[in-house]
Amino acid sequence: MAAMPKPRLTFNAAFEPLESGLPEDYASAIGVTVARHAYLDWALGQVMYDLLEISIKQGRVIMKLPRPRVFIAAVRDLFEFHGLPTKYDFEGLAAKLEAADCAVRELTRSTYMRDTGSKKLAIHLVRSPWDPGPGGDIQPEAQRLDAKFLAAKRKEVDDAVAAAEKLRAITDRLLRESHLRRTKPAFDRRRRRSTTSSGT
Repeated sequence: MAAMPKPRLTFNAAFEPLESGLPEDYASAIGVTVARHAYLDWALGQVMYDLLEISIKQGRVIMKLPRPRVFIAAVRDLFEFHGLPTKYDFEGLAAKLEAADCAVRELTRSTYMRDTGSKKLAIHLVRSPWDPGPGGDIQPEAQRLDAKFLAAKRKEVDDAVAAAEKLRAITDRLLRESHLRRTKPAFDRRRRRSTTSSGT
């Protein structure tokens, strides 16, 4: 009789879920990174809603935050619609947004485990038992949680924030310039028609 295959272990046998809270310095670093990512979402919303010329309240009713490359495609289309010239690196922003999303997903959707074979408290971030979503397949099965790891995740989010803030500033400037051009008498077709009619 053929032997039954042994079930594949989901986690390292030496790892056990961390039931107690994280050390304060780790928890603080993770919290700051997640908060920065929330600000990133807000900054991206400002860009999208300014281009759509709608309020945040209106946007919440009709939109949900798209995936990075879908967001970039929509913004580029809106730039073209408004006739806004720019050499902004949209592809660079897309890559930074994907990295930031992956960083926060790893911090919020992974399982925090302690290594029972270590005399000191050693915490590892283990892939979620659930489908992690886009990009989750590249996450290592287990990663040591330490200050260096957390600093790298914070940098990935901060890089995306800086790129998004740059896009927001460019968008705001170009839309203001476009508005000023439209409101000049030479660009006001209704005013020209009115002037022509009064002279006849």
